[in-house]
Amino acid sequence: MSFVPDSFTPPLEWHGEHFQLQVLAPRYVEQDLAAVRASAGDIRYVFGPANGWPDADMEYAENLADLARHEVEFQQRKAFAYAMLDPCGERYLGCVYIRPIKSRLDGDLRKTRFQAQLFFWLSSLQSDIDAQQVLQALQPWLAACWPFAAVAYPGREIDWPSWERMARDPMHHG
Repeated sequence: MSFVPDSFTPPLEWHGEHFQLQVLAPRYVEQDLAAVRASAGDIRYVFGPANGWPDADMEYAENLADLARHEVEFQQRKAFAYAMLDPCGERYLGCVYIRPIKSRLDGDLRKTRFQAQLFFWLSSLQSDIDAQQVLQALQPWLAACWPFAAVAYPGREIDWPSWERMARDPMHHG
């Protein structure tokens, strides 16, 4: 099953009041690498408590490969990653990731309740916006412009223990 319908055209950019999104691609490698290195401690585990990304001394080649992979995933419609920039598109604020719910567990409630999950991180090099402003901007955008009935925001709207419990306990509804 495809992550998004064939008839859906994923937005290549989005402009909000506090920030804009552009497809994450190798052209952002310098800005992304600086933000990742400076913010590694703040953004570590953004994809879950067991995920140790990023390493504070990430190498340029590793970051370049990550951005190239994100761009290919976008083109192949498997996942959608965006660079988050200030409203003028000049300063790099962080990244946004829209991904399918992946699980090999039978009865994983997350796969029946949600069609996608969204993660984001903010660079510690910026102070223009906070996580709540990002979330408040992204939620209506996803509801209006994306083909998902329900999107999960693990680590934001759903705490990690509850998110992980949903995977193991089909009776968990919290």
